Amino acid sequence: MSKPDPKPDARTTPYKADLAASHLKDVVEAKNYGDAIRHQVMMPVIPLHKTPANAGMMDTQLLLGAEFDIYDINNGWAWGQEVQADGKGYVGYVPNMALARGGNEPTHRISVIRAPVFIKPDLKTAIRTTLPLNAKLSVDGQDGDYFRVSSLGHDMGYVHTNHIAAVKDAAGDFADMFVSVAELHLGLPYIWGGISPDGVDCSGLVQTSLRAVGSNAPRDTDMQEVGLGTEIDKDTDLKRGDLIFWKGHVGIMRDATTLLHANAYHMLVAGEPLAQAVTRIEKSAGPVTSIKRI
Repeated sequence: MSKPDPKPDARTTPYKADLAASHLKDVVEAKNYGDAIRHQVMMPVIPLHKTPANAGMMDTQLLLGAEFDIYDINNGWAWGQEVQADGKGYVGYVPNMALARGGNEPTHRISVIRAPVFIKPDLKTAIRTTLPLNAKLSVDGQDGDYFRVSSLGHDMGYVHTNHIAAVKDAAGDFADMFVSVAELHLGLPYIWGGISPDGVDCSGLVQTSLRAVGSNAPRDTDMQEVGLGTEIDKDTDLKRGDLIFWKGHVGIMRDATTLLHANAYHMLVAGEPLAQAVTRIEKSAGPVTSIKRI
C-alpha cells in the first residue's frame, strides 16, 4: 500500500479549514476555495501573525513594497500569503489597513539598515518617516543628492542617494557583501519573527541579509538548511559567509572562527567565537547539524 501524500507545510501553503487557494483543490480539502487578490504593503514595517490578533505570535514581518496575496478579509485582518519568487512566502494574518492594491513595480530598495525620508531634499529639513533595509519604493526624480520617492503612487519625500539602490543592483563579492549586511545588524535586539531594524531572529538575519544582496531565502532555519548553499565537511576550513546550522538555529561566519547570530542568549545580534557558541548551544539544541557554503 502506498503512503499518503505528506500534509503540505502550513507555513507556506495558503489553506485552512474553511478556505484554501484555488490552485490547491487537488491538494487539500477545504469548505471553500478562492483566488487571491494581490496587494502591496504601504507602511514601513508590518507584522504577519499566526492568528488574527495583535497579541498573536508574529511569524515574520513584511516591509514597504512587499507583495501579499489576500484570500480573505475579516474584522480588519487580511489572511493570505507573502509573494516570493519561489512560492514559499509565509501564510498568515496582517492588518488590512496596511495593504493596498498593487501599483507599479518598485524600482529601488533601501540599502542601509534604516533610511530617513526627508520632506525636502535637504538634510536640515524634517523627517517624514524612516524606512528599513530592503523596503521597496519607486524613484520619481532627483534633486542634487536626493531621490524623490513614492510608494503605490503616493509621494513620500526624499531619500539620500547613499541610502538607496536599484532593486537589481548587487555587484561584488557575494559572500563578503552578504556578511557585511548582516554585520550592520550587530547590537539589534533579538525579536522572534523580526526582519527589520526593530530586531531580528536568527533565520530573519540570514533572510534579510541575503535579500539585500539580491538573493532570496526561505524564512525558517529548517527550510534554509535544506534550500541554501552546498553542504561542506565539518573538518573543512570555514570561510566568511558560511552558515552553521543547529536544530532550530543558524549563524553566519564572519571569518574562520567568529560566528555572527541573532540569539536568545545575548537577546541581540552578537559576534562570538564559534567554539564558545557550539559549547553553549549544544546543551539546549544539540550539536551542529550541518555547515552550508552559499
